[in-house]
Amino acid sequence: MPLSRTSHGRAHEAGRAPSPGAPAPPRAPARSGALPLAGAVAGGAALALESVVNGRLGEHTGAVAAAAWSNTLSLGVASVAAFFLAGLRPAFAALLLALRSRGLRPWHCLGGLAGGGMVLTQALTAAALGPAAFTLALVAGQTLSGVVMDHLGLGPGTPRRATRRRLSGGLLAVCAVAIPVLAAPDAGRTLALAVLPFLAGCALSWQMAVNGRVDEAAGHHPYPAVLLSFATGTALMVTAVVVLTVSSELPRPRSGPLWHYAGGLLGCVVVLAAVLTVRRIGVLAAGLGMISGQVLGSLALGPLLGEPPAHQGAVAAAAVLLIGAAVLAAPSRARAPRLGGRGD
Repeated sequence: MPLSRTSHGRAHEAGRAPSPGAPAPPRAPARSGALPLAGAVAGGAALALESVVNGRLGEHTGAVAAAAWSNTLSLGVASVAAFFLAGLRPAFAALLLALRSRGLRPWHCLGGLAGGGMVLTQALTAAALGPAAFTLALVAGQTLSGVVMDHLGLGPGTPRRATRRRLSGGLLAVCAVAIPVLAAPDAGRTLALAVLPFLAGCALSWQMAVNGRVDEAAGHHPYPAVLLSFATGTALMVTAVVVLTVSSELPRPRSGPLWHYAGGLLGCVVVLAAVLTVRRIGVLAAGLGMISGQVLGSLALGPLLGEPPAHQGAVAAAAVLLIGAAVLAAPSRARAPRLGGRGD
């Protein structure tokens, strides 16, 4: 049936045809960002624990071997779970169609490279920095990169401009970083070790953005983005292991508890949480929510790992981060364009 005839029939059934001068129907109320923000915080807490696990594993297996094991385990778990999921084949078919029509670029499917770099950074620096310091080192990179990702529209949906509200949330995150760093007695050493986590935080926001685009192209089925992330990350780590084996020699792993090998399981939770939340509240807000979860998780993990209790500066940083994330996740009240004028 032709589209015009269908539209005419529906308008006739409604009792009147739409008039050009009639006011637009009321918009549906904006969905609250509280639930996806909570999911992002939970994913961040899992990321804090993953950093500890991979850092401990890197101490007795080597950073590259630890990262390769973590990514391989994540890929294996995600692949097995895929057999029990419905709608995965149509999702991949939609993804291939988007790639062929150039609605999605091939580099959008390479977010796992950033994830692999994140796992490698965890194994290299997390044990030396500690859970709280490693977490705070990610804040600046994720915040600055998240603002850029949203403003340029690299994530799913329409671009989210750097409005006053979003800039205020980002400023709160920067303040949250400054509080514990300035209070630390060894701030210089912490900043030197934090270069890699800072770059990993920038890459993590980019990964969240491109994984969100893959999720959107696959019909909002999160698993193609998850599988592609772990596949590309594992390929990167396996290549690094081969290069390290040829150029030198892999360190001989020492014995350690079994929970040191569980980082790949936590990685599945982190990536899935990122894919599901970025589609609702954007790259920056989801990233700050995950950072807040990381800070809260690191504060809880410190005493459990035998470290001294967190000082008041770190607790204040966690509170400021949560406020900043809540400001960014709040739904915007978009104004309707005025007749005869330009839209915002």
